[in-house]
Amino acid sequence: MTGKIQQLTVGQRVEIQISGLNVPARFQTDFVGVIKGRWFIVAMPDAKRYGELREHLHEGVPLIVRFVLENDNGEICAFRTDIDFVVNHPTKMLFLDWPGQVESRVIRQGRRFDAFLPAEINRLTEDNGSDLTDNGVILDVSETGCRLKHKYSTDEDGEPQKPDWESGQRVQLTVQQKGNGEVKLGCIVRQIKCKEGECELGMQFNGNQKDAINALFSGSLVDINALARSGE
Repeated sequence: MTGKIQQLTVGQRVEIQISGLNVPARFQTDFVGVIKGRWFIVAMPDAKRYGELREHLHEGVPLIVRFVLENDNGEICAFRTDIDFVVNHPTKMLFLDWPGQVESRVIRQGRRFDAFLPAEINRLTEDNGSDLTDNGVILDVSETGCRLKHKYSTDEDGEPQKPDWESGQRVQLTVQQKGNGEVKLGCIVRQIKCKEGECELGMQFNGNQKDAINALFSGSLVDINALARSGE
């Protein structure tokens, strides 16, 4: 199963979790390369964004590594490892022990898994203008669609107003991702649930957006455990 690592490309984003800490500690960084059977090599995370986490990255620290393979099926892969050593020259890099096993889950059509992705929502008019712009969160995602929620807009008195969502309306979602930049997805509203100040929408992705959907998976690097639970 370690053959999955050979499909990674240099510079691809990977997510790393420091598994020995009591609080969730994750960061994204660049894949540098491998020495097969010995080391999986990544760049030290950015000091400005992950300065406090860098203090915990030293020899012997246990980690969980996750990455997405954008092949025909689409797979989320993960493995456990330890930091073997840290180098400072010519640039700071982490040499991780070669894993004994790599777990993977295929992103099958229709299967949904948990996510937490802030997104801008633009409801489109017939001439592709926007008559509603709001900020929300993508709650879960699949290859064909997602579930998203946002708060009601309010009137002049601060009272919530239920938006006039209708099934079949067109929406553009915009997600900002480090590494992938801005990902835009065209969607169609299929389900609407509004209550207690929040509106939850079931969205179907438009066709011919494979690259954007792959970018969404790759940039979010959703927890492989959440993906596994969704298939139970």
